[in-house]
Amino acid sequence: MKKGFSAWEEVIVLAVIAIMVGIVYQRYEMLRKKAIKTQLRIELSNLKLAIELYKIKNGKFPANLLELYKKGYLYYKDFRVDKSKHKLLDRLNHAYIYDSKTGSVYINPETIKALK
Repeated sequence: MKKGFSAWEEVIVLAVIAIMVGIVYQRYEMLRKKAIKTQLRIELSNLKLAIELYKIKNGKFPANLLELYKKGYLYYKDFRVDKSKHKLLDRLNHAYIYDSKTGSVYINPETIKALK
């Protein structure tokens, strides 16, 4: 009698393991994207509150989002900053869209497309 596994048995075990890894990886990617979306919503909410606070204290909307960051209106210091373009960047390094006339801030459509 031979001891050990045949080549076919080893191939079957490796195939099952590969399928399980594929399923786990897909689930991980889905949860990672969901976490990024949640972070973006929180950051957007923080930006909107900071814009309103700035307007209440100064009587006008900030010229750009970087002004909020520099003057300490954003307490969440983990925003990414592009100083050359005076922009705050989201988790995927796309600039938030800001309208200084209305004080509206939006998530960049490129970010939304990347998370689909």
